[in-house]
Amino acid sequence: MNKYSSIALFGLGSLFAADSHASSWDFRSYDTPVNYNFLSFAIGGGKLNSDLLEGRDGVTVSDINLRWLVNEHWITNIQYKGRFTHHGDENDRADYITISGARRFAVMEKGDLYAGIKLGGSSVKIRNDTGSTIRTEQDFLMGVFAGANYAFTDALEGNMVFEYLEYDITHESSFELSLDYYFTTHFSLGAYGRTIWNDDSTLDQGGVVAKLRF
Repeated sequence: MNKYSSIALFGLGSLFAADSHASSWDFRSYDTPVNYNFLSFAIGGGKLNSDLLEGRDGVTVSDINLRWLVNEHWITNIQYKGRFTHHGDENDRADYITISGARRFAVMEKGDLYAGIKLGGSSVKIRNDTGSTIRTEQDFLMGVFAGANYAFTDALEGNMVFEYLEYDITHESSFELSLDYYFTTHFSLGAYGRTIWNDDSTLDQGGVVAKLRF
């Protein structure tokens, strides 16, 4: 991962020092080691290295994610992602909407494993240097993912996830690491680093995340 990912994750590392102040807080009203019921908002940036899109390297990303635990074993998720790839004073735009379901495996006292499937669609607009849209693409996507959650303390949670997505005309894989710190029962701030790659390009990105637990 590049400097965006490193800076974002390093910033969360300083929160380990506050563990002793949070050890007596009760953050979970259900029997899981981490919080699964939340609405999150994320924003970040990154660097695109592409063999096909010359001159397009800076990227801005946003994410809105609604996740909830249906029962002890099953998780569902609705997510929107937006990505702007910059070139000069203009940018290309990509929007993704997905729904997913996953099976949770309670394998240890402070951590879970999970695996699931994802379905959705994407819309991509390619613009020229004057801002006019020169190409529009809509794709159906489906994929699989697997990851792990771990509760370092009552307030500090970590996550890693690997994902593979198949589109109508291409495919991509990604790996993400993230940390979240709950300052109150219902609010956390965190950071993430993600690498996305396919046959033609690699995107390294990092950002910050706010979560509202319900």
